[in-house]
Amino acid sequence: MKEKKLYLDILRILAILMVFNLHFTVALGQQYGVFFGFANGNWGNVGTSLFFLISGNCLARNYGEKLELGKFYKKRWLAIFPMFYVSYLLVLFGYMVILQNNVFAGVEPWKIIFTLIGIDKYLVFVEVKTAALVGEWYTAIIVGIYLLFPLLQLLYKKCKIPTTVVLLALYILSIIFDSGQIPADARLITGIFVFWIGMFIYRFEEKLEKMPWFVWGILVALSCVLLFVPLPGHDLIYKNLLAVLIFLVLMRVGSYLKKDNVVLRFLCKIEYAVYLCHHTVILVLLSFYIKVVGQVEKISYYILSMIATIAFALIVTYLTDWIVKSISKMLIKKANIQDK
Repeated sequence: MKEKKLYLDILRILAILMVFNLHFTVALGQQYGVFFGFANGNWGNVGTSLFFLISGNCLARNYGEKLELGKFYKKRWLAIFPMFYVSYLLVLFGYMVILQNNVFAGVEPWKIIFTLIGIDKYLVFVEVKTAALVGEWYTAIIVGIYLLFPLLQLLYKKCKIPTTVVLLALYILSIIFDSGQIPADARLITGIFVFWIGMFIYRFEEKLEKMPWFVWGILVALSCVLLFVPLPGHDLIYKNLLAVLIFLVLMRVGSYLKKDNVVLRFLCKIEYAVYLCHHTVILVLLSFYIKVVGQVEKISYYILSMIATIAFALIVTYLTDWIVKSISKMLIKKANIQDK
């Protein structure tokens, strides 16, 4: 059993808070302020970069020695899609059908296939109208990375350095030859490269957790430069770099966090559901807020948005758990009957 790293949970909550704050700000029609971003980019892409780093780190930790493809893909599917489907159906029938009388979100029914495989939000970048209601483009990228993980794991074992050079070259080329249609942050190569860095961080985990404090101070100083000093060049580099620095800074501090935390455990349990539903909850709540209150008061709207998102995420999380457990029990019971 691998030792639980509390800083990974803290990073998860920090990442989803960054994404939540960005979408809250955008919902108000603003693209500025401390909730939206820092001197060299927006918080949303720093948050998604943290998610890629965490995923790479955790999979390298859990599958560093052995990987059974069937079990791996089954576990990844269960981690992503049941809750994705439940949150989608709740939004579809609770909002689109009942309140909007709009089945399939106004698109051809066959396009639901894009939702079933988790790429509906990503297709927006290539101007394909889908029935996307929950989640973000990140879902499509992480699904792609999980599909490629057995290959990445093999390369990680056999040829770390050559693979790193190739991925870095592809990352740089993706920035240089920017077509503009798909944002650089949302490209598969970007996600893979940051995910790979997360795997690499695990490789040096013990040393990084015990880095000298003067090195930690340098990392904090570099983070402050990125936060407050506008720098030339592509903002993707700075957003990814800030995510890496935040990860490393918390690794060093996290070595002192030995006890589990009830609040942190609760937030981590609903974190994925928050990711799936927060954007929709914020936008739906805004329309009701304006009708009831009139002019938006940011603090009260933020608090209401956070409460509503957590409440919806709780419903999604526990409903999904109940459905999955019920189906598992039914299948086990059926298998036992057949054995008899």
